[in-house]
Amino acid sequence: MEENGKEQRGRLRLQWPTFRGSSVGWGIGAVFWLSCIAQSLYVAVRDGGTSVLGGLVIGALVIATAVCVVGTVATIRHPRPAPPATDD
Repeated sequence: MEENGKEQRGRLRLQWPTFRGSSVGWGIGAVFWLSCIAQSLYVAVRDGGTSVLGGLVIGALVIATAVCVVGTVATIRHPRPAPPATDD
């Protein structure tokens, strides 16, 4: 046991985050954030540009959309196993 502990010590590895929940929920989140981006870009184009704060908000919305899209794909590709069936 200690050999395995020594082997792992000092090795930091990045791991892909585990997305929980349903792919439908992640998809709804992605559509919501994408619609917020569209609205923000429409207002920016209509008003002739955006401020630094507006650019940061659009950037945050893009990041939130990307996380939701990745969550959707991850939950479709790697669904959680169903609980074991029981006969009651």
